[in-house]
Amino acid sequence: MFSKNNKISKRQMFRLLTYDLLGIGTLLLPSALAKWSGKDGMLSILIGIAAGIVYCLLIGWLTGLMEDGETYPAWLKRSFGKVLGSFAVLYYACYYLCLGGYATYIFGHLIVSELLKEQSFYWIAVGIVALCAYNIFQGMEGRARVYEILFWFLMAPLFLMLFFAARDVELPRLFPLYGSDSQGIWIGSYFSFEVFSLGGMALFLVPFAKKKTSIRGACIASVLFAGLVLLALYGILQGIFGVASMKMLEYPAVTLMSMIQIPGGFLQRQDALMVAVWFFTVFALLSSSMFYAAENLKALFKWKNFSASAVPCGKDREIPSGDTSMPCGKTKERLWILFTAGVLFGVAVVSYRSRAFTEGLHRAFLFAATPLVVLIPLLAGLCVKFRGKGRKIAACAVLLCGTALFSGCSTTELENRKFPLAMGVDETEDGCMITYKFQDLSKIADQNADSPSGTDFYIEDKDFFTGISKYANDTNKILDYNHMKALILSKDFVEDTEALVNFLRICGKESLIARNTLLFVAEDAAAILALDSNLDTAIGNYLEEMIDSREDYKLKDAVTLGDLHNEMENQEQLLLVPMLADSGGLPVIRNYYAIYAGVPKGELDQNEAALSYLCQGKLKKLAVSLDDGTAITINRIRVKGDFPDGDGLLYRDRIRLEVVVEKEMDTDSSEGKKIRQKILEQFQGQLNEIAKNRLKTSGIDITNSFYKLGMCGGENYAYYGRDLERFLKDLGWEFEIEVVLLNERG
Repeated sequence: MFSKNNKISKRQMFRLLTYDLLGIGTLLLPSALAKWSGKDGMLSILIGIAAGIVYCLLIGWLTGLMEDGETYPAWLKRSFGKVLGSFAVLYYACYYLCLGGYATYIFGHLIVSELLKEQSFYWIAVGIVALCAYNIFQGMEGRARVYEILFWFLMAPLFLMLFFAARDVELPRLFPLYGSDSQGIWIGSYFSFEVFSLGGMALFLVPFAKKKTSIRGACIASVLFAGLVLLALYGILQGIFGVASMKMLEYPAVTLMSMIQIPGGFLQRQDALMVAVWFFTVFALLSSSMFYAAENLKALFKWKNFSASAVPCGKDREIPSGDTSMPCGKTKERLWILFTAGVLFGVAVVSYRSRAFTEGLHRAFLFAATPLVVLIPLLAGLCVKFRGKGRKIAACAVLLCGTALFSGCSTTELENRKFPLAMGVDETEDGCMITYKFQDLSKIADQNADSPSGTDFYIEDKDFFTGISKYANDTNKILDYNHMKALILSKDFVEDTEALVNFLRICGKESLIARNTLLFVAEDAAAILALDSNLDTAIGNYLEEMIDSREDYKLKDAVTLGDLHNEMENQEQLLLVPMLADSGGLPVIRNYYAIYAGVPKGELDQNEAALSYLCQGKLKKLAVSLDDGTAITINRIRVKGDFPDGDGLLYRDRIRLEVVVEKEMDTDSSEGKKIRQKILEQFQGQLNEIAKNRLKTSGIDITNSFYKLGMCGGENYAYYGRDLERFLKDLGWEFEIEVVLLNERG
């Protein structure tokens, strides 16, 4: 049977603190680190973890100086005296009011932008603040038990999503490991510590801890756990998006969750599931902030010793901190909580309506709040440790430091929605034309729901943003892009740089189209979508199945809208986007459209694209015929590229091909040796010829070697940096091919 003594265990404290660290940390830290630390973001997190552990050791020392059952506000008054102690308590009250209000804003903005896009921010904020107040009324022990039970139910899906996402990490994006200046690394480390400094909430847990000595261990464990999660998350985000793209995303972790493909396809909206993880973590931080703000405000207006052992219900008696079991304590406790809830809602609303206010909060947390959450308890500890002069000196230091620091879902019915399965964008003389292919949701339960009898809708306007806005005015339906399978852009639209950049900006800012939507190019996107009537399934599903069923290259390398987003920001690698054409009334991949370092470069034929995939190590299987007509199937391909030391810039591509010859023969015979030599000569000759011609005519490096420069370029990376033009001017290739003939299909 559970006890009801308002005490919590070490494990419960660990989980409470972990929620507080992970909520804001996973949402906001990755983009900040991408901006300041770049590819050294993981190093900044490690430094932040080390600083966080030192801070936890400080917290452990301070809790040892506190009396059993003594609250942190009461201890501050005992350490500094009533006047300076009250100023310190006032600071903590303001700190947690601002933190809680900002957490409310983040929570509401996340729900409005990612889940319930048509709901009111204000009602969501009111609901979450009211829910937090009710949660606090249940007492510390009740909250701790709930969070303890939910912990692995929330962490397990998060770890599972990170595991699936790790499969799509591109290692070259992680290198070089030391690519930022030391200033950027230290700034990123400070941002990391800003997250881990939230562990200072452990100082308020002394009256509630079963064993005061266990607070330090719980605090260290929470910093290590949250730090490792942040480390893994940042590495995965960097490896998928790239640094330049990641710093442009508002919530990179949420965007990542919307892109993950779960094997079997049994879960289509895992992003909605994962928002629940941030719901509870941010909710926990909001609840903690509301509770500690109320505790400090309550303590601020009580001049007597404030301890959990005080006796309630007398005019001159104290009310136990967090004890709501007795009538007079319960009423006053709830009044302060309700007052705090109102202030938090006000801060959230102002943050939502004023960017300047939000940026001011960022600066306050960065330059004042974070240093003070370290300095105030440290100086208070020194005051207790060194009485007399030491106490006066430390009290003065509080004032000086403080002065210096402060100077510086929708309720729309489903049948009123439209779910496009495919969309095309064409450039016209006066702007652009948007074509939709979708079905009414009211038909989804019908046995013919998969039939291609969907409706079309065409919008022509001066630009993409005006066009999509026009849809809402011309129909009584709401467009929901969450189930869209394919996006087709016309060749002219892709080559119009201004139009393409604006299109990507709108898609990114409005979270309009999922980043894992398959991307295609066509001469006429509307004409390709019109082929829907010739298919036995909707064209969006048809194109998705066409890509999924290919065996000539790995599925992870199918180009998506997210890849285009990333490349336009990172400008470092080669994208080959499938080009669709009409073949006998069916859409087929005829060629590939090259986008290199964010610049459209034109078409490559299928053979050129296959060889480019080959030398990049992206081909899984290839069936070709030699010049003499011999049919071969390459079942296994291994590629390793590097930049060998020596004069000049040389990229060496070592390719191992395991080949099955489609006829009966002895692989060790003279005929086998001749075929092996023919394969080697044909592939070497074609790779050298295409590499040189494409670089000369289109400015394309089919090996994508610039992208790998940071990982294996060594001194070359330091010399060329981001200068692609000079890199391509000096670049040469060496293709080393090893051919292994197999006796049977492997």
